[in-house]
Formats: sequence, C-alpha cells, structure tokens
Amino acid sequence: MNGSTIKTCSELVLAIELSNPSASPDAHAVALFSLETKKGKSAGESEEEYNASLIGSLPIGPTMRSSESLMVLVETLCAEHKVSPGDLTRIIVSIGPGGYTALRISTTTAKVLAHTLGCALVAVPTALVAAQAIESDHCPGLIVLASKNQQGHCVVVHGDGSVETAGVLGVGEAGALVDAHGVRSVIADAHLPSSFVQRAQELGVEICPMVLDARYVLKAAQGIEPIDPVELMPIYAREPDAITQWRARGDARPDSSPSPSPSSSPSSSREASG
Repeated sequence: MNGSTIKTCSELVLAIELSNPSASPDAHAVALFSLETKKGKSAGESEEEYNASLIGSLPIGPTMRSSESLMVLVETLCAEHKVSPGDLTRIIVSIGPGGYTALRISTTTAKVLAHTLGCALVAVPTALVAAQAIESDHCPGLIVLASKNQQGHCVVVHGDGSVETAGVLGVGEAGALVDAHGVRSVIADAHLPSSFVQRAQELGVEICPMVLDARYVLKAAQGIEPIDPVELMPIYAREPDAITQWRARGDARPDSSPSPSPSSSPSSSREASG
C-alpha cells in the first residue's frame, strides 16, 4: 500500500504457568511458541498484527516441584524441538495469586532465565490466563484463586475478556459481587471454600473447573509490556504462612525477655575483635 510501512519481527517465546498446580493437574506447565509481529503505519495510524504458532508444550509431574525440575522441563522441551534456550527472545510467566511455593519456583526460574539469556520478560496475572479458557456463555464469570479459610481472591471476567480484580473476599462479599455483575459461573479449583459452593448453589450459579495452562499464557499476555527481571514479583493473595507464623512467634515473645547485650552478642564480638 502506498504510504505505508510494515516491519516484521519474529520471536521465540517460552511460556510458564505453574501458579496453581492443583487447579489443573493435567495442564501443561511450559510451552514454546513462534511469534511473528507485524507493525505497520498507514495514514498516520499504527497497527500491530500477531501470528502465533504453538511449537510444543509439556506438563510437569506431581513430584517435580523445584526450580531445578522446572529448568529441566524447559531444557527437555527445547531439546525435543531442536531449540537452543539461547534462541529465546521472550519469557512469559504467570505470577499469581496462587500457591506460595509454586509461584516462587516459577517466577525465580523465569527471572533467572531472562537475566541469563538477556531476553524480554513479561509478567501475567494468573486471572488473565484462567480467563482464556472460559467459554463466552459462562461470562460474566467469577474467578476464585488461592482459596483459604473460607476466602478467595476474586476476579470478575466479562464477555469481552476484560477483568476486574476485587481482591480477597468472604462469601458475603463474593455473593454481592455475583449479584452486581450478573455472574453466570464461578471458576475455581477443587479447593473452593464450602461456603462459596453452597452460596453458588443457592444462586443457581454453575461452578466450572479452572484451567491454567501454559498454552493460554501467550494470548493472556497480549498488550502487557516487558519488565526488568529485577522487578519481577509474584502476586500473593495473602501473607505466606511461614511469615505469619514468624510474626506470631515474635509477637508472643514476652516484653520482659532480656535482649543480648552488645558484649555478649556474637556479631558484636566479631565487630569488636575486628
């Protein structure tokens, strides 16, 4: 076309989804894509066109729950398709809310890979990944993530794919959200609180299994800009149990407990001797 310019960019993309392993036991945790982006400018308007092809994907076994295991899975996927990890140009990772350990593993792996390989890194909220698998006739839907103690991290997904994050809610607040948005379905894993299940049944709202799969991550990431690997942080619905317990032990300590004197503190002793 006269007066138009088109620039084509080809990328090799690795997608990682390990935020909630119990949500979709048979889902794939890593996926490789070839991505072609055409950027054009005509009549003063910029346009982008994406063409993505799935190269391959793999699930993660029930006993593979470590950064080393995930890294081996990535290497296996690349080897199966004769791809060198050094050829990766973009890594996309689902960042939660989800399980503390799973998120730590997936985000740490993505961060290390992006930093080591010097490729772009994109962080995608897990609700956007879950939204990709929801049928349009189930929208508006209520995605419930990281359920615990009769609460869940709630996100409303609309028919156009847009989402609204409400945060961690109890059944009363979630029920009000269902009424306000005309929610047709609740999308959750097997850990959906019993109070949520009961309320959904009372309202006649269908409960659908959540699907979290690396093969949906690329589509979920559209429009999200890359970040510096140093800035990558998982989204936790609540404070991790280990930190909560540590705080509780600290709060339980009697105020009258003597503090180590500078002379008896090991660190102070080392400073004095140095």
